[in-house]
Amino acid sequence: MPVLRDLRRTGAPLPARLEDSDWDQSTDSATAMLWSAGGSGVGIRVFRDASLVDQVVDVTDQVQEWAVEELAVSGRTDWPPCPKHPGTHPLRAERHDGAAWWACPRDGTPVAEVGTVG
Repeated sequence: MPVLRDLRRTGAPLPARLEDSDWDQSTDSATAMLWSAGGSGVGIRVFRDASLVDQVVDVTDQVQEWAVEELAVSGRTDWPPCPKHPGTHPLRAERHDGAAWWACPRDGTPVAEVGTVG
């Protein structure tokens, strides 16, 4: 999962456990659980009929939300931080030129391909 490489490279929290889980019991999606070191978990989902790029963007968004919650304890909520606007907002996962990219949510500028941050 490219977003996990970004977590690792930037020193952000990593899930203590990632496991397949059919928590929504749908044939339209694949689901898994991310577990934090503290024992809390969050479900992530991708829709099977979405393109691979859209699946990566969607999973990246969900994992980012988990990471920001984990970082909130330390007062940091801007992961990954926007280099154009330090301290104001995190980057957002978006589709650009047929790939999943981290982009500035303010002006839409692509910053780095998902999986290459850090």
